[in-house]
Amino acid sequence: MKTPIRNSVLAYALAAILGSCNMDVVPPAEISAPSYWKTDKDAWYALNSCYEKMKGLDIWDEMCTDNAHSHKPWEGNFELVQQNGISTAAPYGDYNFEAVRRANTFIDNVDKCEMSDDMKGRMKAEARFFRAFSYLELTQYFGKVAIITEAVPYDAPNMPRNSVEEVHAFILDELAEIATLLPESYPGGYLNETGRITRYAALALRARAALYFGNYTEAEKSAREVIDSKKYALFRIASLDAAQQQEADEMDLYVDFTARGIDKDAFVKGMFSYEALWHGANASPANKEYVLTHEYMADANANDAYRYTYFIPLDMSIKDGYSSYEPMQDLIDAYWSVDGKTIPTPPTVDQRKMDYEKIWNHAKDLDKTAYKKFATGTDLMTYEYMKEFKNRDSRLYVSFMFPFKGWHGSPVGEHYYRWDPSNIDALGNFSWTGFSYRKMVSVNPYNQSASPDDYPTIRYAEVLLTFAEAHLMNTGYDKEVRDALNDIRDRCGMPDVPAALSKDAAIDLLRNERRIELAGEGHRFDDVRRYGSTYCQHYLNGPSTAPNGHVVITKVWDDRLLLMPIPTSAIDTNPLLKDDQNPGY
Repeated sequence: MKTPIRNSVLAYALAAILGSCNMDVVPPAEISAPSYWKTDKDAWYALNSCYEKMKGLDIWDEMCTDNAHSHKPWEGNFELVQQNGISTAAPYGDYNFEAVRRANTFIDNVDKCEMSDDMKGRMKAEARFFRAFSYLELTQYFGKVAIITEAVPYDAPNMPRNSVEEVHAFILDELAEIATLLPESYPGGYLNETGRITRYAALALRARAALYFGNYTEAEKSAREVIDSKKYALFRIASLDAAQQQEADEMDLYVDFTARGIDKDAFVKGMFSYEALWHGANASPANKEYVLTHEYMADANANDAYRYTYFIPLDMSIKDGYSSYEPMQDLIDAYWSVDGKTIPTPPTVDQRKMDYEKIWNHAKDLDKTAYKKFATGTDLMTYEYMKEFKNRDSRLYVSFMFPFKGWHGSPVGEHYYRWDPSNIDALGNFSWTGFSYRKMVSVNPYNQSASPDDYPTIRYAEVLLTFAEAHLMNTGYDKEVRDALNDIRDRCGMPDVPAALSKDAAIDLLRNERRIELAGEGHRFDDVRRYGSTYCQHYLNGPSTAPNGHVVITKVWDDRLLLMPIPTSAIDTNPLLKDDQNPGY
């Protein structure tokens, strides 16, 4: 069993301690200020509380964009962002300094513990990492925020916000220094668990931050250090299991391998390499694609309740399935053709409606056996609707469940996706958009309701994309950019990127490649806003529809959405924020 570096939290000043089957836990009633901060175990517990605040799955921001949607308003104010309806009373974004407070409390107190100075220094660097990570999230939502580097009493004076420039410099400087203090890897065991923050996790986060800030020089520099370390690689499978082989046999319906000169073996291995990196034994710090890992256990208090329950529809779940986090047609339409450089022109809404109505009228009354026969038969692709899924990017087929497509390795085994438009009429546990997520879904859920699989909070594919974009902006579209992108393409069985492009065309290609490769992982909201107002006006306006023509959401962009509002509750707590609200709120 893995040692859980995230499954305990300090009761005294931080939070309540959570126990696990292989952790020695002090009962919270016996912890007090005078008795804490004595031993290395006290430091271990307290630092683990900082790990507890690190994000794993981060899909929520995607549902504020043109990538995804949530049709259950009680799950969050996502639709309000998409429709420009947020306010100080109905805000979006977590204006919360708890992770900062936990890190500062640890840094201020760990010197009291009996342990080596080297270990104290390393642990302080880990805590500083989480503080910097929290500030990155805060500044992405709110721009200016107060920089707090020590534990302050609850009755401390209110603090004004620091400038965006100061916050950005603080994050980049902190992560640069942290990277010099942390080891490249850990041997395992108590205090040295393999999933802890490494030098390269700090550099990867720094690369992300610098890219978000438009500091392409520092983004390229930090990403290059991670790449040049040779410690990371994209996950690839060597062979197919039985379920994957069944699906591979059916892929001839979707891809004209021979006619298009496509290596079927490379294509299907690419599909399943991309999919399998999230599953089971592959989901761990031992995976060379996992630069930073959020670890989970098969335990009621330490699992991911979203990647099973919220991603899949009720009719394919064993216990719970809401399909309330749903990919939108806008995202489906963005996937490349199988050539890797063109995007098919989608039909009009009315044409797609007629096309889906025709195929659904044929299939809606079929029983399970007949539905499978139709979904795997040669007649399927004679329907115009299914031609939208013909000869497309390999990642499309394993990122989403779409009508009639089979998934043999699903949580319930063989499953052919059905989408019934009549389910839109109620806030039920079926997708409104016509699609459900397949990417990241737990195929072996804990207690049939959550995922025990670890999650790559930063994976190597993101580092390659960051390097490619930063180098493109600094130098141009050259061999180094192409090599980084072609590594990603090779892993998923897609053709190399074009050998020559203008800088503007290269930027467009890279932005779409990033959107596809990182779909559902929480980057799109940050990306569209850093691309600027003109980009947002183009992509985040207008209706998003389902296959039957139903308008799922009408997106409304306003430049005020470049930042989120400081909530009324925060202003009530700190009156200094009243006259320092973000523009438009």
